[in-house]
This record gives sequence, C-alpha cells and structure tokens, in this order.
Amino acid sequence: MAAIGWLVSFLVFLGVELAFRCLTSLWFAAGAAGAFIIALTGASMEAQLAGFVAVSFLTLILIRPAAFLFNRHMAGRHRRAGGQN
Repeated sequence: MAAIGWLVSFLVFLGVELAFRCLTSLWFAAGAAGAFIIALTGASMEAQLAGFVAVSFLTLILIRPAAFLFNRHMAGRHRRAGGQN
C-alpha cells in the first residue's frame, strides 16, 4: 500500500514541477520515485523515508549546479544574439 502512496506523491510532485518549473518539486519527485522502488522491495517505512531524503538530496546536489550553468549559458547566448542585431 505504501508503494501506491509513493507513486501518487511522484505524480503530484511531477505535476507541480511541470506547472511551475521551480526545480524544487523535481527533487521531491525523484525522491518519491526512489522511495517507490524501495517500497516495492518490501522495505520498512523508515527505509523508504531514508531513501526519499537521500535521493531528493542527491538530486538537489546534481541538478541545481547544472541548472545554474544552463541558465548562465542561455543568458550569454541571448546577450550575444541581441548584440548582433
């Protein structure tokens, strides 16, 4: 039953991310997906919560710098394109 809860959480977080594009929900969606997989193995709720926190934190560490660099790169391209007109 817990697996269904994690799956619903994943879908809700993913929906919020698609609606607002704030990246925070993406971290939690990844954490919920990780907890869902852990729940499918029959692990305890404590293990599922630990997996949720760990995957969310790892996603934060990996995605936030990449998003920052991507935004910086896109801003530079926009400035160069604007200067050529």
